[in-house]
Amino acid sequence: MAKSRVVELDFMRAAAILMVLVLHVTAAYVAYSPVNSNAFHLGLILNQWSRICLPLFVFVSGFGLFYGYGQKKLDLKDFYLRRFKTVFIPYLVWSFVYMILRDVFNPSFSFIGLPFKEALLSYINWTFKENIHTPIWFVLMIVQLYFIFPVLLSLMARIRKPLQFIAVNFLLYFSIITYCRFFMTMSGIHIIDWLQKYYSVNFVGWYFYFILGGVVAQNWSIAKEIHLNKLLTALLYVITTFLVIIEAYLGFIKYGQSHLEAYTSMRPTVLINSMAAIPAIYLLAQKLMKQDKLATLFNSISRYSYGIFFVHPQILTVVKKVVGKFYGTYTTRVFQLILVFVLTTVCSYIFCYIVDRTPFRMLLLGLSKKK
Repeated sequence: MAKSRVVELDFMRAAAILMVLVLHVTAAYVAYSPVNSNAFHLGLILNQWSRICLPLFVFVSGFGLFYGYGQKKLDLKDFYLRRFKTVFIPYLVWSFVYMILRDVFNPSFSFIGLPFKEALLSYINWTFKENIHTPIWFVLMIVQLYFIFPVLLSLMARIRKPLQFIAVNFLLYFSIITYCRFFMTMSGIHIIDWLQKYYSVNFVGWYFYFILGGVVAQNWSIAKEIHLNKLLTALLYVITTFLVIIEAYLGFIKYGQSHLEAYTSMRPTVLINSMAAIPAIYLLAQKLMKQDKLATLFNSISRYSYGIFFVHPQILTVVKKVVGKFYGTYTTRVFQLILVFVLTTVCSYIFCYIVDRTPFRMLLLGLSKKK
């Protein structure tokens, strides 16, 4: 018997990609807006508020996989082939697109016109190494989690005390990111040092959210019946979000604007905030997804989330240039921030909507034809 669809998951995925857009749009306002401007302060607040976007994305990914495969025998060939077609092929295509665009807009970067062998080596290096410095690094990380998913599925099927399992892993993960953020030292062992140095872009820095989604999915029949106190859940979310924002503000006051780039999603405070945000967003999803028009909108954004993820950085670059042409700058007023976000979101959605109606939907969006 097929499992019933968890409609709230579509809202959570849609919320995650919208927060990704907020995060990337506001990054410029945090870095370049005058510190005495409203644009800077709003940008910083929104930038820190949206830090839960990637934890939420990884949670949703873990939930979706464990929910879909948790009660049936896993066909490894089918599983990896499906992930390769829907996740990795679009990444390979977009990595090529990113290289082309960088060649066009960055005079110091050369790709177009290289001899075939050099171009191929440059593409491979870019795709599997240099992309950790671009917004699409996330795919390389999530592919690692997909790769070890069959092992995790087998291990987690044996869990008899899910709450204790989550608690132990929370403490372990909290310790790991605290160590990596504040106390990291190189060991001299290559693999350990590599995992430490790049923890923010490999599975070590994100595995907890993935298995958290898996535990919830495997115990969904029980979890969905838990009555969450709405007021308390909302209060915890607000308080933990406030702590994330205050932490960044204190860093800004002490070290200055340039130091704000250090306040990423890889912080103990963001972990705590994410644990409060996931149930809060789920409760919001329950309410909003009962309204047909909103449910249709969020289902559509959820469907295009992967495509929006890939295309929005390029659209954002163009939008910032256009808005800058009209106003002389795009980082001095709140109106500009809102305008850049709206234009980036709408244009990214329209791009995906159009591509979804072409034979290129699988290559660019990782989508099969909608039934």
